[in-house]
Formats: sequence, C-alpha cells, structure tokens
Amino acid sequence: MKKTGSIVLKMVFIGVVVLVLVIADVIIGAKVKERDAYRQQAVSSIYDAAGGSFVIKNVELIVPYVHHVRKTNSNGHKYVENENGEYSIQTKTLNVNADVVSEIRNVGIYKAPVYSGKVKIDGEFLCNLKNDTDYTYNFKKARIGIVLKDSSLIEIPVYTINGVTKETEFGSDYVVIEENTDKYRVSRVPSLNSEFACVEGTNTFSTELNIRGANSFRVYVNGNQTRVNVKSDWPSPGFTSYDYLPVKREISDKGFTAEWFVPFSAGDGEKIIGFEYKQPVEVYKMLNRAVTYGFLFIIVPFIVLFLYELFMKIQLHVMHYLLCGAASIVFFLLLLSVSEHISFGAAYLVSSCASGLLTSSYVAAITKQFKTGIGMSGVFLLLYGYLFFSLKSEDYSLLIGSIFVFIIIAALMFFTRKIDWNNLGKNNLKSQEETE
Repeated sequence: MKKTGSIVLKMVFIGVVVLVLVIADVIIGAKVKERDAYRQQAVSSIYDAAGGSFVIKNVELIVPYVHHVRKTNSNGHKYVENENGEYSIQTKTLNVNADVVSEIRNVGIYKAPVYSGKVKIDGEFLCNLKNDTDYTYNFKKARIGIVLKDSSLIEIPVYTINGVTKETEFGSDYVVIEENTDKYRVSRVPSLNSEFACVEGTNTFSTELNIRGANSFRVYVNGNQTRVNVKSDWPSPGFTSYDYLPVKREISDKGFTAEWFVPFSAGDGEKIIGFEYKQPVEVYKMLNRAVTYGFLFIIVPFIVLFLYELFMKIQLHVMHYLLCGAASIVFFLLLLSVSEHISFGAAYLVSSCASGLLTSSYVAAITKQFKTGIGMSGVFLLLYGYLFFSLKSEDYSLLIGSIFVFIIIAALMFFTRKIDWNNLGKNNLKSQEETE
C-alpha cells in the first residue's frame, strides 16, 4: 500500500507539473500575439509613410448646369428659380496601365514592401447632353476628374483632353451623404480636375501619374468598360480579396503581370479590382498554430519517461519531469525569437535541434544509459517532424493530427499491454520474460 500510495502521489505531482507547463505554453502563446501586434504596428507605420494603398475611386466627366425650376408663389404668380448643379458622366471606356517597382522598408526588425511607379490612364466619355427649357449646361466649364482615395502622388500630372494638353488642379470639396441619416458632411476627397470645353459625342482623355504606395493597388469599376494592366516585380501578389480576378496573369520569382477586363458597369454597388502585396511567409500565423500543439510536447515526453521508469526499473524525481518539460516548451520560445531574424524553416531546425538535443542528453545523463537518450531523440524527431508538416500543410493538418494521435495511443497500448496495473505498487512490472 505504501508503494501504491507513493506512485499515486508521484502521478499527482506530475499532473501539477503538466499544469504548470501548460500555463507556460499559454504565456508563450500570448507573447506570440504580442509580437505579432508589434509587427502589425510597425508595418502600418511603413504603409502610412508611403501614402497607403493607391486607389482610383472614380473617373468622371462633370458638366455644370442650371436647373430652371418653375414655381408659383402664394399670389398665384409664376416665376423661375435657378438651381446650380453638376451632372456626372461615367467613362464609356477606361484603361489603366501601371508599372510599379517594389522596395523593402524596415522599422526595427520588421519589414514591409512599398512601391512606386507610373500609372497611365486613358479613356472616353460619351456626352449626349443638350440644353432645353429645364436645363442649361455649361459645356465650356466641363471638367474631367480622377477621384483618389488617398494622396499618393509624387507630382501633379497634366491631362491631354481631345488632343489638347490641359493643366490639372488638385483637390475638390465633395458633399458626402451619410447612409440612413438626414445629416451630411463636407469632406475633402483628393481629386485631379482639369477644365475643358466639352463637345457633343465622344470626348477622349489621357494622363500619366507618378505614384507611390503600399499594401495594395485598387481600381473601382464605375464605367461601362474597364481594362487594367499591372506589371510589378513583386513575386507574391494576392488577387482573391477583390470582386474580379485577372483574366490573364503570369507570376514568377521576378514579378508578375496581370490583366483585368470588365465589359460592363458595376451598377449601384461598389466593385473593385486590384492586388495586394502578400508576404511570402506568414510567420506569426504558423507560430500561433505551433503553440496550440504545445501539450503534445509535454505529454508525450512524460509518457516516455514514465515508461522508462516502469520498464527499466529506475526512479525519476518530479524535478526531472519538470526540467524535461521546460526544455520541451522552451522550443516554442526559441522558435519565436529566432524566426524574427532568419527564415522560419531555418529557425525551426535550430530550435528543434537545440531543444531536442538538450532534453535527450539530459535524459541519458539522469538514467545513466545512452540508449534512453537515443530513444528520447527518436520521440522528438517524430514530434518535430509531425509539427513541421502539420504547419506546412494547413489543409491536411487535422488529418495528420488525427493519425498522429492514433499512433501515440496505439503505441502506448502496445508497450503497456502486459503491465499489471492492479499490482503496480507491489511489482513495478511483470516483464515480458516473466509472463512468457
């Protein structure tokens, strides 16, 4: 009974050690999220300094008009009240050709891509407006405006409208009506405007913008026909966050080219085409996933140590379990810190070798048997291999994890099949030789 009580007490202490190490794993997980927040803050500062995403919100032909409103006063006299307004015409065709070059900027140890380049814009407007008794249009004061979401221009460009070069003015006040309210606010929307004498029928325009930006490149689809061509040296663009995928694209290590073509108007809803600058490796996402597997790096080595005690008739102290578990958990802290400076694969190799060799050599030393260290090395090789392939194969991680857990349980059942658990306190193990 005394031996049985001591074994039960030891298992209770081991359970406490497991709980402590699980708490440590949770703390490391919180540290991963904290570092990811630092990274996002640093990346945001880089994006803001570069002007943010370059966005073409709209390209429109604006024609001022006077609306002659016929009214009758209280005395029955009829009169005309003139109301000024502006009529907006969307493009018949719009072509955007961008050639951008990326550059890596740093804030501390964190990096993010920014870009600069040229954007050529040309298109056609179809103006069929005519003066009548209700409306008088001022065609001589018409203007073409390119509405930008943010000011990402390096210099103010010029327009070529109907074959004539025109100066450009930057900035315009717009009244924005807030949805579901009767309130309004006047906001300053960056816009490139050029005044010209609009002609009946087709009006052509072209311009070239020198831009800079970061994070993404976007064009809103508002006209009847929109074509966008982009050439960039960034090797990993993202297209899936937008409403239309490219009709053509080529991606290589040297960059990419992409072409979008939308042969119709987007209607009332906002439709966007464009791309994002994707980072090749999402380190913190994989680190967050890795930490969730921390319990395996506690439980599995403890099971191996417990089996060593049973089969090899050695006694290990609870401190041995604690130190082995701590060495296993510190792998995740090493992986976090090292992966911020070198590639994730190299950081994984360094961290797994350091933690695995430390634990295995310690087990060999405390058991005074080299083969126990080799056995523990094999266990860690399986653990690290499983975790790495699980992180790299996100779509199959559940399948890989289920198979791995099944193998662990099957192996545990196989190696403990001849243990007399009822008399474990009296006889540590009825060895295989005794039972055969």
